[in-house]
Amino acid sequence: MKQALELALQGALQELLKDHPDAVAPEVQLTRPKIKEHGDYAANVAMPLARVLKKSPQQVAAALLEVVKWPDSVVGADIAGPGFINIRLRQASEAEVLKTIISAAENYGRAAGVDDTGRINLEFVSANPTGPMHVGHGRGAVVGDSLANLLKAVGKNVQREYYINDAGAQVGVLANSVWLRMQELQGEEIDFPDGAYPGEYIVQIAADLLQQHDYQALSAMDAADRAALIGRAAIDANMAMIRDDLQAIGISFDLYFSEQSLHASGRVNELIDKLRSDGVVYTGTLPPPKGKEIEDYTPVEQQLFRTTDFGDDVDRPLAKQDGTATYFAADIAYHYDKHLRGFDRMIDVWGADHGGYVSRVQAAMKALTGRDAQPDVLLVQMVNLTRDGKPVKMSKRAGTFVTLREVVDEVGRDAVRFNFMTRRVESQLDFDLEGAKQKNDENPVYYVQYAHARIAAILRKAEEEGHTLGDPDDVDVSVLTSHEEQRLVAHLLSYPEALQKAAERLEAYRVATFAMRLAADFHSFYHKNRVVTDDVVLTRARMLLIRAVGQVISNALTILGVSAPERM
Repeated sequence: MKQALELALQGALQELLKDHPDAVAPEVQLTRPKIKEHGDYAANVAMPLARVLKKSPQQVAAALLEVVKWPDSVVGADIAGPGFINIRLRQASEAEVLKTIISAAENYGRAAGVDDTGRINLEFVSANPTGPMHVGHGRGAVVGDSLANLLKAVGKNVQREYYINDAGAQVGVLANSVWLRMQELQGEEIDFPDGAYPGEYIVQIAADLLQQHDYQALSAMDAADRAALIGRAAIDANMAMIRDDLQAIGISFDLYFSEQSLHASGRVNELIDKLRSDGVVYTGTLPPPKGKEIEDYTPVEQQLFRTTDFGDDVDRPLAKQDGTATYFAADIAYHYDKHLRGFDRMIDVWGADHGGYVSRVQAAMKALTGRDAQPDVLLVQMVNLTRDGKPVKMSKRAGTFVTLREVVDEVGRDAVRFNFMTRRVESQLDFDLEGAKQKNDENPVYYVQYAHARIAAILRKAEEEGHTLGDPDDVDVSVLTSHEEQRLVAHLLSYPEALQKAAERLEAYRVATFAMRLAADFHSFYHKNRVVTDDVVLTRARMLLIRAVGQVISNALTILGVSAPERM
């Protein structure tokens, strides 16, 4: 309906501009008046058009109304204030959307096909493979997966990607931690350093390796060779654990990309050579880090990337003092590899503690590709995990934090996924384990799922009593005139646009917000209106209405990766 009205006004606008071939036509955008008496939709297009036609907005609005060809659903339009056009629709005409929803089913709100104008690489989670995922990783995982679902729903071509940080100092620390536990399991006394990785999972990896390798042979190996063997085995074990944890929350990836593969293939050094040839690398020194007092700071000459030429606040080193590539060099090599693989847009979901890293990566991509603000970066704030309002202590399994898997096993996948999506990513999230298990209106996932289950129960009971919906096209929706019914219809109408806006802003949490508001509107309708009445026409119309509500709730929950139960 909204699109039909906008097209009608756009056509009238073009008619008025036919004598102004150089004029740029303003975009027609309809809004809902806050006061119902002002109509069903309002447009302010006469105001920007007035500047082009050099007439008053009221005159332009009057001219538009003279030439516009409204669809049959419009019963009138008038001019208000400084040139607003208020549009009134035939009573309950918008309720025709209910038939569209039932016909489209799970496709209502979704794009008809895939947009071939650009490929999107969406990288998320990318947790270091040195241990299990914690709840902070889990929030980023759910945000990334829901965003991928949302972008696909509006027709985008999206690849989900996980970057495995399997190179660098943390792999050596992991290997040493496992080797120490292997020695301990063999009865040797060890001194377990503070910087090593604690937790039962390290002991389990050590025990598994002792089953696969001869301990004496490992002891006799060159230390570097042994560390490489144990480090790779530990990385593989942890990635298997991470994949299993992700599967438990309903997340899979199209590609797991290894950082080590960048180094082994020489692509990191090739990237540094390219930057040298592009003239953006020089040998120089850096001042001490801002905000830190370092005694006897001695500047060291390094290979520096002129990232300040591309928007960064300081130039960045590409190699360490020992000549090996910095993490930054590997990271920009990885993002440049995405570019070479043909992705037109990159979206990264990072933890909020990486905020200071955004500008340098975007500066590097600007230098390498000419693109601004790439990658798009969503910084996900931490999760405060509580039980009845009190902080939850660390787990024995991880040794330093509560794992995502422990939370999923306790409260369930749906509760974790939905609750993680109830706030903006830049807002900290308080997640109470006991609250997430409650079956009441205070638990948002229960509130929305119960609306869907209640609808299914009402329709089952109606059919048991002999009421059938029949062909939706034969249902008279003009009887849906109550405030609650019209509010539900308006909400259902707005679903496709809500998805578009959420996708444009990369704000998948808006889908959860939409679902909660729609559920609230349904519960309000339910408490004030009976679906099954003595009036057969009204009963069929209300059956159609709530069936459409249930469908849209299900569609929204699908994007969030949450189930839509029919019984609770």
